[in-house]
Amino acid sequence: MKYTNGFNKLNFPEYFKFGIELEADNVKTKGKDGLYNGESANYIKSKNWHMASKKEERLVAEGGAELVSPILQDNEQDWKDIADICEHMKKFSGKKGDKVVSNEKCGLHIHFDAKCLAEYPDRMKNFLELYQEAEELIYKMCNDKNNPIRKGAINKDFKGLHLISALWRNGMAAPTGKKILKHIQNGTLKVSYKKFGKLRMLASKYKLDERRYAGLNLTNIGNSKKNTIEFRMANGTLDPIVIKQTIFLYASLINTAIKITEHPEKYKEKMDNFYNTNITERQKAENFLNLIMENSEDRKIYMERWESVKDARVFQKNYKKGFSQNRFKREEFKEIANRTPTNMVHRTYLYIKEMLQKTNEQGVEIYDE
Repeated sequence: MKYTNGFNKLNFPEYFKFGIELEADNVKTKGKDGLYNGESANYIKSKNWHMASKKEERLVAEGGAELVSPILQDNEQDWKDIADICEHMKKFSGKKGDKVVSNEKCGLHIHFDAKCLAEYPDRMKNFLELYQEAEELIYKMCNDKNNPIRKGAINKDFKGLHLISALWRNGMAAPTGKKILKHIQNGTLKVSYKKFGKLRMLASKYKLDERRYAGLNLTNIGNSKKNTIEFRMANGTLDPIVIKQTIFLYASLINTAIKITEHPEKYKEKMDNFYNTNITERQKAENFLNLIMENSEDRKIYMERWESVKDARVFQKNYKKGFSQNRFKREEFKEIANRTPTNMVHRTYLYIKEMLQKTNEQGVEIYDE
């Protein structure tokens, strides 16, 4: 697999099938000249895309729109259709301005056929282990440069129509790495079970997250109508280049889980480097990309994405977000040390020394190591 521009194929394995959901705000959907009607609707249907209604998605009820693709594959026609649909959607601006926008209300949801993982428990286990280790990096690499993840993806969102649902969930694409890691550490990570003689994966009682509002949505696995793994964390966009690059990132992660299952010895050194936690975040990001991508030019795309948003405010205090902790050394601790005046450190030392002396005078034995 190698990233290619335009409508050129990415050389995905044949078992890779995917679909996308495009969300945008300030879209006119009603009326004869609306996106969802007349010639526009006929055009969308001719591509076999689906128009989400306001009953299906709150964004539509609030003046936006969502178009859902059919099952797509890595071929020139499907990449061209994505670009054409993006351009088509931009033509129908609503009442909030003269442009259709992908703002903080919008996400880019990408589904992959789960069959290539779900029918092979070892593959699924490796995929989940890779994901939880790299989750925070993925959140920082899934959008275009200088475009940090929208706040509502991680944090509670009390705006809009779903005030009550916001009380029990975090964001619309909340991290689950901490939960996955806990299952791995406790030996309770379940990736398959048998029912009625048929192998089905991650059935409801074994799913790592029973709600779909997660960056990695596993709730569709085993669904006869939509057996998919869904990545929900990326921001909304109508840029086909950004969409293609993000699809390539997720696909590279899935493909690596498959390859390390089939040829573990070949990837041992890269895996050891990736799982090393005694490194900086930059080294962690480099090791992650070295593991999942062979081409240096491909890796450069996502390192630039990471570099541009790694210090964004939305990622601060990430221990509250759900990311797995201690995956790498955090530079903020070094920055705190650099900002702390030397005289303050000295005063603190003298204070502690004085307290110890008083304690010793009171007859408490103190060991000087």
